[in-house]
Amino acid sequence: MFFQFLYEVKGMQHNVLTYKHFTAALFDEYLLWMKNEREYSVSSICQRTTVLRAFLKYASRREMSAVGAYTNAIGIECPNKKKTEFPYFTIDETRILLSLPNPNKYLGDRDLVFLSLLYEAGARAQEICDLCVGDIHFGKPTKVRLNGKGSKVREVPISDDVANLVKYHINKHHDYNNNRETPLFLSQTNEQMTTSCVRSIVDKYIGIAKKVNSSLFYEKNYSPHSFRHSKAVHMIENGLNLIYIRNFLGHASISSTEIYARVGQAAVTKALTERKIPRISGTLPTKTTDDPLRLPDCINKAR
Repeated sequence: MFFQFLYEVKGMQHNVLTYKHFTAALFDEYLLWMKNEREYSVSSICQRTTVLRAFLKYASRREMSAVGAYTNAIGIECPNKKKTEFPYFTIDETRILLSLPNPNKYLGDRDLVFLSLLYEAGARAQEICDLCVGDIHFGKPTKVRLNGKGSKVREVPISDDVANLVKYHINKHHDYNNNRETPLFLSQTNEQMTTSCVRSIVDKYIGIAKKVNSSLFYEKNYSPHSFRHSKAVHMIENGLNLIYIRNFLGHASISSTEIYARVGQAAVTKALTERKIPRISGTLPTKTTDDPLRLPDCINKAR
């Protein structure tokens, strides 16, 4: 994309480019071009700028001529991203959602177990699709092995109630000992679920929930990830340490987990009301009928 900018705006072919061309002014023009001509979002602009900066950092370690270019790249000021709030379910909304699937109807039992585990494990949509029968380790507690981003594997504990649901699902649809590599949840065509299938299931029950409870579920952009967000927020509201939540969610950095601390305001309200923290403040002066310009006694005696 940077080469395309050079060709369209500067008339430069990439094969004549040298590190001396990487000036602060050129980077400023590049940002404006992406914003005004290409109409990229703030996120896209920042991603492309980060890649360019990363390359120049790599080059500066190998060629002295690239040090100046890297220094100029460090000074690139990307536009600020707007902090977007992510939609999540309150505890009451979560209870309502998990009560909607009817296990006596076609695929109702699958959906009941699926949504319960999606929330309980705080799993991403792809992680729940990749889950196999052998990834469930029953015990005290029962643990679920999730294959996360970057091939990182983590085990998360689940409650006995959800473990019983999963055990029911396996006993009905699988052979735990002989089908351990089989996907835990299958689509209507008995194939491994896709993320679009996960989305359709979630959208189905959110649509029902909004009709049944018009005063709740007021967010517009619920998604399968909302279950993961909800689990994290509920853990924050119950006082769990961010480090534990980071490990539970499989975040690479604690900064990714800190966003949940900003929305867990119910915990703050609960602490202020239930712990009866004293409200300390000053008091306003009481009104008096005396002359407001009355002098102190010591001054009157001196007069």
